[in-house]
Amino acid sequence: LKNCKEEVKGDLIRGSADLLPFKSRSFDLVISINTLHNLYCYQMASALKEIQRVSKEHAYIVVESYRNEDEKVNLLYWQVTCECFYTPDEWAWWFDQTGFMGDYSFIYFE
Repeated sequence: LKNCKEEVKGDLIRGSADLLPFKSRSFDLVISINTLHNLYCYQMASALKEIQRVSKEHAYIVVESYRNEDEKVNLLYWQVTCECFYTPDEWAWWFDQTGFMGDYSFIYFE
């Protein structure tokens, strides 16, 4: 934050995905693109619940996933900061467990 451009300095807020510093239902749309893989497994449930909590109605996330061993290997070669990634069925389990009702899509490394 100390190195950001002056014109946005007053608009930036430091927060954590698993404890967002916003009131419930603060946003018309919440978007998370290719970020959840940076969380540890123990943070994932809280982060998905937080996305749902701060959204008035619409939320959209994009997450890395794999459908077979080749895609898993490619994902492992790509990942630098990945702490967790799952198959589509495993992501569906996370969504179900946390009450995430938003839209989502997967990125596969074919």
